[in-house]
Amino acid sequence: MNKLTLWYTSDTHGFFFDTDFIHREPRDVGLLGFQFPKDENTLVIDGGDTTQGSPLTHFCIQTGAPLPVADAMNAMGYDYVTLGNHDFNNGPAWLADHLNRLNARCLCANVTDLEGKLPIAPYAIHTLGNGLRVGLVGIVTDWVNLWEQPEHLKTLRVTPPLPAARAAVQALQKEGVDLLIGIYHGGVERDPDTGRLLSDTDENIACQLCEALPFDLLLTGHQHIAMVEKSWHGTHLVQPPCNATHAVKVTLDEDGFHSELVPARRGAALTEAQSELRQRLELWLDSPIGALSRPIWPEDHLAMAMSGSPIANFFNRVQLWASGADVSCAALPNELRGFDSSVTVRDVVSTYVYANTLVVLEVTGAIIRQALEQCATYFDAQDDGVRIARQFLEPKVAHFNYDYFSGVEYTFDLTKPAGHRVAALTRNGAPVGDGDRLSLVMCDYRATGAGDFDMYRQCPRIREIQTDVSELIIRYLQEQKTIDIPETHPIAFFADKSLI
Repeated sequence: MNKLTLWYTSDTHGFFFDTDFIHREPRDVGLLGFQFPKDENTLVIDGGDTTQGSPLTHFCIQTGAPLPVADAMNAMGYDYVTLGNHDFNNGPAWLADHLNRLNARCLCANVTDLEGKLPIAPYAIHTLGNGLRVGLVGIVTDWVNLWEQPEHLKTLRVTPPLPAARAAVQALQKEGVDLLIGIYHGGVERDPDTGRLLSDTDENIACQLCEALPFDLLLTGHQHIAMVEKSWHGTHLVQPPCNATHAVKVTLDEDGFHSELVPARRGAALTEAQSELRQRLELWLDSPIGALSRPIWPEDHLAMAMSGSPIANFFNRVQLWASGADVSCAALPNELRGFDSSVTVRDVVSTYVYANTLVVLEVTGAIIRQALEQCATYFDAQDDGVRIARQFLEPKVAHFNYDYFSGVEYTFDLTKPAGHRVAALTRNGAPVGDGDRLSLVMCDYRATGAGDFDMYRQCPRIREIQTDVSELIIRYLQEQKTIDIPETHPIAFFADKSLI
């Protein structure tokens, strides 16, 4: 007989209905596709990033429609949640509204609300029907401080997770618990099977948490990797993939912990309010907003990175239009829809999927060269051809950390080692000198230096454009007539054509 059954979701990112928003037919995806049978020995927990990341959340923000996630989580019997880094994206008022509508308790030991408006506790003790006393601690990666807009954190303090978790664990030990469970919106820095170092930053410190603290079970997230039946330093480790495609089921019996992935199922019955919201969402998604001279659909990520992407070019075109900057850089998400020639809202919000705004930095030619060298690390050139470098695939797939530039021309020589691959850098045909000063527009996420673009962190900010990029794309399409998309789209050129 199980001593504990635990259902765990994380990084659902507003994927609520059985749609991925890219395809029109139903998919096995969405929070409503889960069912969590409950009894007095069952816990249902979420690891954060629930309120941002899908066309649904974008629709609710833009139209003022209530985000349906909290009501659904209440109906599904969630007991505890923690915060993810993206839950801060819409500001503390939006977050407070979401948390105050939740029946589940929010646990996040390293977040302090200086105004006391967010219902957050560092830890909790939950006594099961069988008498087992379970201590739970929630924490979030403190890289929130690097990524989030400063105005969203004016009344909040996000401190390093390990000291906060240690203090919470010590408090739980004093009160006496039988089981310690950590809910960490962060991932593993080492491969649990081999011990191989995956990341040498402190963005993800799950292994360090297991080594330093006596957690019996650590529920992780943030990396979007499917992980069950793993352990580190005696702690059972799990993590679900993103976008509500799977939940994790954990059981504890006399033999210890067991964990498995449970897929979402399409076709969930909707309440009247949910059905009405779905209809409004679909009408909004299918609203026509502009026209392109030809469709532009995504290709394989490696092919786009090596030959250029008209989609990335289009993003950069909008960013240059909105900012007046000299140069623009933009990335593509891991999964994207692309644009039909008759563009709808669906095309925009399922192609530019992030809730980003724009920042214009003053940079030098040397900074641009350093950024391009970082982009060139995306390629792993071998005798038999070019592959995507492992660090862009493990521990987390991160195609979004390869940037496409417009406003400069550049040549990569992949026969050279990483760090020495920018063979030429010009602007309008003239060489760009290291001391040349230019304005460079990028999303606010990249401007923080995220994705190993540390060279941007100390660059002066010329201006910030506090409008979501997806909104700027819609506005650009609405203001133009048919937008010409060239048949050729060279962005990067390679010195050794045999590698292409």
